[in-house]
Amino acid sequence: MSEEGSMLGPLRERGYDARSLSVSHLDEVREDVESLHREGLISEELYKEYLFRFKYYVPSAFPEARSIVVVSVPQPTCEVVFRVGGRRRRAIVPPTYANAVEVDTEIVDLLEKGDGRGVRLMRAILPHKTLAARTGLAVYGRNNITYVPKYGSYHRLTSFFTDRALHDDWQEMRMMERCEGCMACVDACPTAAIVRDRFLMFGERCLTFHNEMPNERGFPDYIMEGMHNAVIGCMICQMVCPVNAQVRNWMVHCTEFDEEDTEYLLKGDFAGPRAARMAERLAPLGLDLQLFPRNLMALLRNGD
Repeated sequence: MSEEGSMLGPLRERGYDARSLSVSHLDEVREDVESLHREGLISEELYKEYLFRFKYYVPSAFPEARSIVVVSVPQPTCEVVFRVGGRRRRAIVPPTYANAVEVDTEIVDLLEKGDGRGVRLMRAILPHKTLAARTGLAVYGRNNITYVPKYGSYHRLTSFFTDRALHDDWQEMRMMERCEGCMACVDACPTAAIVRDRFLMFGERCLTFHNEMPNERGFPDYIMEGMHNAVIGCMICQMVCPVNAQVRNWMVHCTEFDEEDTEYLLKGDFAGPRAARMAERLAPLGLDLQLFPRNLMALLRNGD
């Protein structure tokens, strides 16, 4: 068995999938993103909030890194229940947020098990979607979300530098063929962030972009109350996507907040030991305590 096959074997046995690429492609990965910014296809606002933070180089603390492993982990939506006024109000957290630390820890354990020879790993601060598309692990949908076989967009991506010289899966990025004649996400997008005349969406208009921002920023006027559909992020384009037909109802119950806790989250006065306990409770869901007053209020108003 090849070095790559043995190292990635336990991941695949677990139901995950992975590809690898040489660190020699890091400049090309940078160009994939930076060229869109230079050409004005990515707004300055979006670039500054998300894209400038990527580190397109071998870490100085890991100069022997030779490859990057990019991993896709199937993940359902997460149901969260809030008790308000004697009612149970269901909400969702999209697949890409929950269990980040737990999943990354498991991936490291599986890679170390597959290697069996003291492999070194370091999490990569890189555009995971670009890596997945560039290695054939995933394809891009018109909604600019990556899709993998069987699980569609219901997965999360993560990447690691390794000192192993693994197979170089570098290739041209592919867009999902199903998108050619489909406009389901274009028609459903509540903020018109996904458009017909170009494949790259207007990320700065996306509901996800705004409800991930600090609580004090509020929402722009074009985001109406009825548009909110998740505690964070937005699931509308994924829910209407025909490729997700087999997984769109894949959901697990994650937690429930009683009336007192819900009132506390809505109030937004986060200080002292209770705030620390609540933040710890939210961390596995990938949720920031400081986003709750605005996001939760907007979401609960939808059902009124």
